[in-house]
Amino acid sequence: MLVIDPEDNPYSFPVLEYIPQSSALVHTIQSVSANHEQYFPTHAPIIALEERGKALVSLRKEVDQNQHTPQVFLLTVMLLALAHGGDSDMSDYGKQHLFAARSLINKMLQITSSVIDDDPLARLCLGMYLYWDMCSAFLVDSDEEPGLDSLNMSIAIHRMGNWHHPMYGPCTELLYILGNVGRYCRQVLDSQQRNLTQEAILDQQLCCWKVHPPNNDLGHLYEAFRKHGLISLYRVSGPNDYFMNPDLMFQSRNLLIQYYAEETVRHLVQIPTTSNYLNFQSLPLLTAGSELFGSNNPLRDQVRERLRAIYSLNRLPANLHCLQLLEELWNARDNGIPSFWLHHMLQKNWRLLLG
Repeated sequence: MLVIDPEDNPYSFPVLEYIPQSSALVHTIQSVSANHEQYFPTHAPIIALEERGKALVSLRKEVDQNQHTPQVFLLTVMLLALAHGGDSDMSDYGKQHLFAARSLINKMLQITSSVIDDDPLARLCLGMYLYWDMCSAFLVDSDEEPGLDSLNMSIAIHRMGNWHHPMYGPCTELLYILGNVGRYCRQVLDSQQRNLTQEAILDQQLCCWKVHPPNNDLGHLYEAFRKHGLISLYRVSGPNDYFMNPDLMFQSRNLLIQYYAEETVRHLVQIPTTSNYLNFQSLPLLTAGSELFGSNNPLRDQVRERLRAIYSLNRLPANLHCLQLLEELWNARDNGIPSFWLHHMLQKNWRLLLG
């Protein structure tokens, strides 16, 4: 569930190095495993709940006693958050774990700027956090957003460069940009106020971002995520003379959103359903799929099939909730009442952790 290549899985045997150090990590892994084994049922297995409780008690004790480096705590906290992704409460996305991880990331980056160079676990945790942040940035109420050490984070991302992270490959910088896009979208929805300069910066970053993916399928995934960011940004913004996207010279913003949505779905469906890359498609599928008109029924059907395939692979019920959300959005769009998916989801008091 957490890697693009099952043969390169640091959450499997390599994590054994840290098992003797942390009872909290042991209980967390056992809780997630018990849930996953039964397809994350609505009523979690007793053993999964018991192990999660033990993990929380152990984690508090280990943090109070300052027994480990921030990296070991981070791994535990982020795996605990995964358990919330399988819970039946669709308003609970593991916010407390996300905020704890933000604090631990700040602490880890303050220890030394070379930690990213010297410690593989630090690189693993930083990348895992950035992916998680990208998937949840728009879920956090704007007035609750905890602070981030932006300077040290920028330095760390620069040091990461195009290092191939086992979870997503060499696109660390893109994840950071997309996390900021998600935060900005939520701020606009909450405050109904735009920042034209910030919009222009995000637009330029997304348009200029490039990387050489190790294979075509990963290239399709990256392009889908990049367009997910552009669609989201343009959906919450209006006209902006500072936008630098050359595509806006030839199409209006709304027509460009439609084009990007169709292209995103086409990129994703080119990736075989047997690929582990499927695990990382649900968020761009939701963003792009929600913009499809009824005249695009073949593409809508492909989105439906792809979300069901993702659920079959990783068993996370959020993918089925995502499909339900899309059906509601398509019905509204077909009746002349289009809505941005994030606005619709927040109105339902859902906080789906996708990706």
